[in-house]
Amino acid sequence: MGDDRVPRKCSTPIRRTSGALLRSGRDNLFQKMKEHRSAIYQRVWFITGASAAVGRALTESVLARGERAVVTARTPERVRDLIERYPAQALVLELDVSRQDQVRRVLGEATERFGHIDVLVNIDRFSEGLAQEVAALGIKVITIDPVSDNGHPASDVDAKADDIIAIVDADSGKSAIA
Repeated sequence: MGDDRVPRKCSTPIRRTSGALLRSGRDNLFQKMKEHRSAIYQRVWFITGASAAVGRALTESVLARGERAVVTARTPERVRDLIERYPAQALVLELDVSRQDQVRRVLGEATERFGHIDVLVNIDRFSEGLAQEVAALGIKVITIDPVSDNGHPASDVDAKADDIIAIVDADSGKSAIA
């Protein structure tokens, strides 16, 4: 009765408690890492200009990581293949950021489908209407020039997309890039 340990084949004993087993510190660390990964991969990205170059590369990277994305383009036919590959993660919508009515409608559809937007990446062009609508959602807006090479060759759109993801991953709060 004095020994509260149960013999096991491995050398680490498990302490008995009132019918439940105590988890080791390593298991708790694994659970925390799993929760952190889940939080990251549950983000919702809103990406404009997703049909070509950096926008397309970023969209593909985000979806391949298991995250969700509102994929917008002036010609959505060019990104429809993403719905086939990522039906639960991708929402493809037509958007010309210079049209206020489309901006409002698309943001509404995005929040209706996913509940919120965590990251906004505007690769299309600056839009006062988009900035106003996003401000109403309380998302911080940071401007990135889509023609900037960020130290990469102009053709290396994957590296540019990786830079954008790294910036967002490093940011501890909800942010947006526009």
